[in-house]
Amino acid sequence: MKNFSLILLSILILFACKKEEDKKSVLIEELAKSEWRKTSILYSADSIAPDTIPTFSPAVLLCKADNIWHFNATTNTFILDEGPTKCDASDPQIKEEGSIEDLNNGSQLRVVGGTTNEIWEIESRSASSFRVSYFGKLGTQTRKFRVTFTKI
Repeated sequence: MKNFSLILLSILILFACKKEEDKKSVLIEELAKSEWRKTSILYSADSIAPDTIPTFSPAVLLCKADNIWHFNATTNTFILDEGPTKCDASDPQIKEEGSIEDLNNGSQLRVVGGTTNEIWEIESRSASSFRVSYFGKLGTQTRKFRVTFTKI
């Protein structure tokens, strides 16, 4: 009886682990198929009422325009590569790395790294681009950002 219980428990654990393994994120799988660049960065003009529809202003630094985002679906991680043009010559080639997590069946992506802790709302997604919005700090002010990524 004891052996039967151990065998049954082993089978249950095996199937439970298999089920968890099969539950891959479609969003992360799709993002991991390509490398991405931010091609548009917009942010709200003020933080007085960040929950209202913000007024957006463009904000793109040329040294950040060639940064490359890599997403890994196997490890649920990201790497932000500095790209060929550095804002500061002493900047490391890997600007940031961390974890990603699909939330709400692909409608949100949690991005957590050294200086990043954001929940991206997926506004649109196609084979060649995707657009997200999130709240973040610009200086000491909380702003709403809207970022478009384009496939490289």
